[in-house]
Amino acid sequence: MSKHFLIVSSPLFKLSVQRFRAFLTDKYGEAKAADTLTSIQQRIKHHLPGTPEIAPISERLLAFGITDYRQWQLDQHNILFYSVNQQQHQIELLLLMDSRQSLQKLLFELNLLL
Repeated sequence: MSKHFLIVSSPLFKLSVQRFRAFLTDKYGEAKAADTLTSIQQRIKHHLPGTPEIAPISERLLAFGITDYRQWQLDQHNILFYSVNQQQHQIELLLLMDSRQSLQKLLFELNLLL
């Protein structure tokens, strides 16, 4: 039986969730934003700890020279970026975004907020 991985949220991930919620709230309203986040949290909780390599290395981040993160397409529009530390059995969540957002702009804005 494989060992489940511990999931940790990076400071950047926590900020990206705030931006993600604001993006969804602006487009669809608070109720839809809350429902979407709940659904995403459940998918992460139920699928990622047991199958951390469910997603490939992110080509979007690779274009920026970032090579260690995986990109999981959670549904039609929502993407999770994360890394896997095999030695520590740990998954670090980096970024949550809607595919209609600009990755470059989001990373720039989040860096300013750190």
